[in-house]
Amino acid sequence: MSRDDSKERPAPGIDYFRESKSFALSIVSIIPLILVYHWGIVQSGYGVRNMAESWLVGPLQLVGLEAAHLLNIALVIALIAVLWRSERTASVSLLLVVAMIGEAAFYAALLYKGGPSIAGLLDERASHVFFAVDFRPAAPLFLALGAGVYEELVFRLLLLGGGAWLMRKVFLWNRTWSVAVALVVSSLFFAAVHHVGPLGEPFESYSFLFRAVCGLLLGVVFLVRGLGVAVWTHAIYNALVMLQLADTWY
Repeated sequence: MSRDDSKERPAPGIDYFRESKSFALSIVSIIPLILVYHWGIVQSGYGVRNMAESWLVGPLQLVGLEAAHLLNIALVIALIAVLWRSERTASVSLLLVVAMIGEAAFYAALLYKGGPSIAGLLDERASHVFFAVDFRPAAPLFLALGAGVYEELVFRLLLLGGGAWLMRKVFLWNRTWSVAVALVVSSLFFAAVHHVGPLGEPFESYSFLFRAVCGLLLGVVFLVRGLGVAVWTHAIYNALVMLQLADTWY
């Protein structure tokens, strides 16, 4: 091996913050969440659990299909297909996935502890605002994970990531402006849809603003750390809130 070749070869080891942000590893990390969520739907007999899934399920219901089951199965197949076709340079390993979940748990804990402080600036009633709607006491804890998956796919991957890409390609905006506008718009949509449709809550300014702020924070996690960490942060936060509210339910 020549001296030039040795200079070009990357240093041994894993660059965690680069590899854990890869889309391929994000897919690997969230597929188990979708499978657990689908198993929860089958076992509980409940229908749609969050607004983002309602949007995706709606067209399937029109043709009389078992919409929630079909959607979850199709999503897993699609993610596996994307993973299979991707030219990934990241190391897809269990150790990296575990580290990502641990990192997401740290962010979720910060958001969970900081939520009351954020809410206190808006209204004291906002301290228990939930990211998703229609979570009933009878719902098992793992059903909360579905909101973390679908809402991050819709609001962060599609609206934030896709919106920023569209503004760069169509409006020829620079990267900074495209990301900034997409981040704000996706966060406002994230807050607004919780007050729309049959699953929506009555509009309250404090709950809207609280979710908008949380949407901005999750958007930053998505931009800086990738889809997988954002999904797990959202899901773990939901689980923490459900555990907190369990004392009032039972």
